[in-house]
Amino acid sequence: MGLMTGTSMDGLDLAVVDIVIKNGYPVPSNVISHTIPFPGKLKKQISLAVSGNKSLYKSLDDTLGRWIADVAFEYVNNNNISNIELIGIHGQTVFHESGVKSIQVGNPKYLVNTFNIPVIYDFRSADINVGGTGAPLIPKIDEWIFQRKKSAVMCVNIGGIANVTLMPPKEKGKILGFDTGPGMAMLDEIYRSHFIEGYDISGKVAKKGRINKALVNDWMNDSFIQKIPPKSTGRDNYGHSWITEHRNELDSISFEDRLANLAYFTARSIIHGCYSFLDKWNVSECVISGGGSHHEQIFFHLGRLLYPVSLKRADEYGFSVDGKEAIGFALLAVAHVKNIFGNIPSVTGATKEVVLGNMVKP
Repeated sequence: MGLMTGTSMDGLDLAVVDIVIKNGYPVPSNVISHTIPFPGKLKKQISLAVSGNKSLYKSLDDTLGRWIADVAFEYVNNNNISNIELIGIHGQTVFHESGVKSIQVGNPKYLVNTFNIPVIYDFRSADINVGGTGAPLIPKIDEWIFQRKKSAVMCVNIGGIANVTLMPPKEKGKILGFDTGPGMAMLDEIYRSHFIEGYDISGKVAKKGRINKALVNDWMNDSFIQKIPPKSTGRDNYGHSWITEHRNELDSISFEDRLANLAYFTARSIIHGCYSFLDKWNVSECVISGGGSHHEQIFFHLGRLLYPVSLKRADEYGFSVDGKEAIGFALLAVAHVKNIFGNIPSVTGATKEVVLGNMVKP
């Protein structure tokens, strides 16, 4: 079972997967995936911790860990799922400084006590310890699932933060991957500043707004977006602080226009660092996943910016767009126990390949 709480802070993504080792790497099948929303009080605690309230880290580690164990156990019982042998949990990132430190809360001991099986956690530290950025890790999952023999493929994951994986044909070149910057985090914050709760999941409100390309061009001069990979970022850069920094610009346009421009900005920033790869390789398709794949305006802009590359959602390949990262951490958990490397040095900048994660046993 893979468990993931991402930068979108919407809830727990859970995936139960049959995994076999084939050609030296884990292969998933028979995937069951589900998202369990955070209760309001817990979500507020997470939001405060992510916004920089470090005093909440310890209590949230226990509160979130206990909640995850409870709802995961309830889900598998209610759905008559048995024979789970291993759990991989990513936990909720509350702090990430690229290449220095990454903190996830959601104490795994509660899962161990509840399920009485080994749990793998803390997937980022091993990469950081060998000089890597610690993120993104999903490119290894994309390699295992989507890399082709004869054509190049691009994968985009849009959570609270967006990241890309750029894969040349097998054995033709190095896989590239990096966080691109904003995903849904700022769109969600702007939406909730107007409606208190909820999300513009499908992008219907953003569609009503007008795009100011000059404004978005200014935003594209952001130092992280212009930085050459490897690079990683978090909600601390593209969340409340970014909105506060750009408050005057945002307040000068309508609510709908804010959402429209942020959706366009998200798409532009995703594609920005990919142009040289797109020029070099004949990319056949782009596979999109994450909550942002439901946002029709982001999807529309990506389609135009990538044309003539075929843009597809991950569920067309049998992987839930909302559950792909949870599937990924199930795969990385198996990679840990089978001593299979889980990072890609050309993505994170690490000095070598390493096995990711730490284990807690019953």
